[in-house]
Amino acid sequence: MRVLVTAYGPFEQVTENVTGLVAPLLGYPYEVIEVSYQAVDAYLDNLDPESFDVLVSLGHDPRGERVRIETVGRNTICDRADVRGSVQGPGPIDPKLPGQLAASLWQSPDLQQETPQRCASTDAGGYLCNYILFGALMRFPEKRIGFLHLPPKEKMAPEAQVAEIREILEIVGVEAPSRLGPAVHGDASIA
Repeated sequence: MRVLVTAYGPFEQVTENVTGLVAPLLGYPYEVIEVSYQAVDAYLDNLDPESFDVLVSLGHDPRGERVRIETVGRNTICDRADVRGSVQGPGPIDPKLPGQLAASLWQSPDLQQETPQRCASTDAGGYLCNYILFGALMRFPEKRIGFLHLPPKEKMAPEAQVAEIREILEIVGVEAPSRLGPAVHGDASIA
């Protein structure tokens, strides 16, 4: 099973995005993407569907307390500027598509049960976290796609987040990486 992970770089007041700390610790190949619509589109447009089976995208939730499993990507985009100053909304991401698409990776009913470390959500927001989730589900309907919002490292240590993510992936049948140590890293920050 070929697993890819995406993380995001800094944005607004977030100078150290926790996703960039957690992604390498998971042991899968990963990309750190600039927090811009153009960078997300470039990453998804250039992603070879033959190169992966599972895509796990990570996003930073500055107010989060635990790992949040985003169960749907919504066909909506807000009027918040990205790091390049680009504003894409408000409105639908693609007016020809339905209002939401189910995240295809989180189909286990066991993930609906809240724990002190995780909860499920049907609202990934209207910013770039939701944008990459909806975009990936739209472009790769035959793949297993999921998104996780991560709390700041002050609320939950990166190592604890890694343990929780590995447990979540185990529940949905995603194998642990075959090797330990840092994952292969690409940088999609320049698009």
